[in-house]
Amino acid sequence: MLIELGGQTLDATDRCLVMGILNVATDSPVTNSIVDVGDAPRRADEMRQAGAAIIDVGAQSTRTGAAEVSPDEEIARIAPVIEMLVSEGHLVSIDTWTAPVARAAVDAGAHLINDITGADSDTVAVAVETGTPIAVMHMRGRPQRHREVAHEYDDVALEVRDYLDRRAAEIETAGAPDVWIDPGFQFGRGLDDNLRLLLDLPNLARLGHPVLISASRKGFLAEMLGHGELRSHDAQGRPGMLEATIAFNVLAAWMGAHVVRVHDVAEVARALNVSEAARALQRADVAVNSLR
Repeated sequence: MLIELGGQTLDATDRCLVMGILNVATDSPVTNSIVDVGDAPRRADEMRQAGAAIIDVGAQSTRTGAAEVSPDEEIARIAPVIEMLVSEGHLVSIDTWTAPVARAAVDAGAHLINDITGADSDTVAVAVETGTPIAVMHMRGRPQRHREVAHEYDDVALEVRDYLDRRAAEIETAGAPDVWIDPGFQFGRGLDDNLRLLLDLPNLARLGHPVLISASRKGFLAEMLGHGELRSHDAQGRPGMLEATIAFNVLAAWMGAHVVRVHDVAEVARALNVSEAARALQRADVAVNSLR
């Protein structure tokens, strides 16, 4: 798949692109991803050198119990960072679920709106009016409160896939130039639900939209490692979180994800090189065999 973003063509045909997380929030559960505004360009450059194709800037933590940040404060944090990063040639996405913040970010130069709520009408209007691609995610409930909703599904993969297919079509009909889709790992999911969504990524990719996943250092990975059911901020000190993040993202890439959003850019990017080499050879072998 070729992805058009910020006047560039990103090739995700046999490779999975890396989106590096740059937090200007104050209470992200992954504390080493938090940077001061003035240090953001240096950190973004490090991530690009390590293999990040896109830098995802956010100022509001989604973790349960996180402090609420007003739109004005969110804008004050993200706008100068985005301006600096864009001036240095980075492709930038804005991680927000608030329309005024999305508009301010696009005005500052952001190339993608990354809205984990599935994008309300006001946020979609920003994408349409500014001609900005938008990423939408499946979530039950609201950010910071997703644990309060029912986690039972008749068929989690089917519900997520149908919702994203329908929501992307609605947003395209409204006039947005491109819609990315995100199955929403962790948000209102049990451990088996997250695994079922991972295994369903080939079907999600067949919908024809760029598939973005965000599973970096999330609590369900700690549960997979045998540490029990933990919230993301409690999981960070458990052994193996980096290794679990790498493994999950490599599997997701192999299953069809086009972009993975991660904190540990260098480590994940190196691991994806192995997956990419195997995918490229597999594609070449299929092409040769089809000619026999």
